[in-house]
Amino acid sequence: MRKTLVSFHTLIHAEEMHIRNNCRYSNGNISINIQPLILFIIMNLFTADVGQGKVHVYDSGNDKFHGKLPQETLINMNIPGIQRGDTLVVECAHLREAHKFTLAQPFDYNQLEELKRTADKKGITILLFPQKSTPKARKLAGIKVDAKTDEADTKAIAKFLLNDQSAFYSLKKFFPKKLDSFKDEISSDVEYIKQCNADISPAKSSEYGFGKIDYDDEVSKWIKKYALKLTEYLNGDMELIHAIGLKFDKKGNIKIDAPNRIYTLVHSILRPNGELRVRPDVGKVPNWKYIKSHYLGCKPYHMNQGVAASNYKHWMRRTVSEYTYPGKKSANTTDFQLGMSYEELAKLKKARTKVDKMTQNIWYALRKMIVEDSLR
Repeated sequence: MRKTLVSFHTLIHAEEMHIRNNCRYSNGNISINIQPLILFIIMNLFTADVGQGKVHVYDSGNDKFHGKLPQETLINMNIPGIQRGDTLVVECAHLREAHKFTLAQPFDYNQLEELKRTADKKGITILLFPQKSTPKARKLAGIKVDAKTDEADTKAIAKFLLNDQSAFYSLKKFFPKKLDSFKDEISSDVEYIKQCNADISPAKSSEYGFGKIDYDDEVSKWIKKYALKLTEYLNGDMELIHAIGLKFDKKGNIKIDAPNRIYTLVHSILRPNGELRVRPDVGKVPNWKYIKSHYLGCKPYHMNQGVAASNYKHWMRRTVSEYTYPGKKSANTTDFQLGMSYEELAKLKKARTKVDKMTQNIWYALRKMIVEDSLR
């Protein structure tokens, strides 16, 4: 039997409702008082995977898996049990225009347009799940790498979205795009990331100019010149000072304790040749939102960001984080764990958010120094 759920925990699909000023909703079976913007109506969540010429679908409301369906089942939206108001989540890689260099995108543009038209006509919302997050969902579901299957993946993604409200909110709606349009849309971001990686790689292989290797560039010179001044711009906040990799010795002298941290953040604003780092598309220094997404790689739809993102996500953020998974010795070795509870996940994400906010404050101080106050 089909399940229709009402929940204040996770939004899957908000059916069209006529909500008057009295904030009451009724569909004939249920009648509840609500506050604006907090009513979450779950009709049903379906998750789908595409591979080897077949479509595999999990119906979370009825706990049914439909494997090896013809691809036309997806295009024509003839998925067993799906109804108006339901939501279908598909890995984003599978709903891009097909090209000859990959089998991950099996549909041409006309098929994608047909899928969108059919879904709209039938009142079904299609959302895109970042393939980068599938291993995370699988791990949280307690599925080992060698035990992954189409059924396991679709169930893991559904469980993840039903338990993590912020993850669901971050999903993008599906709109067909031509391959050339998609490439044009991301071309400036790709150019920016390539430039950042080309700039930072020599420094990484030379200990950022703070080791035994003879190396210097305008970023490392800036750090040596303005490290103490930076602590003033941080208002002497020792938590922020330590987070960026600085410390004071017993004599009160400033020391570079973690060169990769401070170099990575300064490098987001200042290039090794002394020029300001600007966006290729607008020719201006990026804002924090752009930096966090494209430079530090803190966005689920971005993969292979490179050295700066690795320095931040896999080293700085984990090390500075106050979170430690039960049974682990340090936050530096802690990430999403096999079978991790969603209570622990919430703690991990809260700690990461704190580090991200600290990094934002540090970055604003660096930007003021380098860009606004011209300390170069």
